[in-house]
Amino acid sequence: RVAVLATVDRAGRPRTVPIWFLWEDGAAYLFTSRASRKWRNLLANPAASLCVDHREPPYRSVMVDGRVEESDRPLFEAVRRMAVAYYGTERGEAFAANYRDRPDVVLFRLVPERITARVS
Repeated sequence: RVAVLATVDRAGRPRTVPIWFLWEDGAAYLFTSRASRKWRNLLANPAASLCVDHREPPYRSVMVDGRVEESDRPLFEAVRRMAVAYYGTERGEAFAANYRDRPDVVLFRLVPERITARVS
């Protein structure tokens, strides 16, 4: 499932963006370009929310609110795990190969302060 990440921009407006994620060790791991708006927003204000939803009946969602911090985990391995999960082995491995030695990309994690689940 693709999640939706919400950040707050410098003017205090909410910004949302679809994003891949990996849930591990009680946190959501995500990655983006260091030049992206979402990363700039998170540097200015590390508060974020992540929503993972199922868009067919019965509708379900999980919202994770917390703070973001840069991860010291190896970027390539995290991207590889996400890419294989989203694309399958062959296409995922090919995608992840582009994320070796990428100082322009940041791996970060959203540490939950609150998790809410809904079913409707």
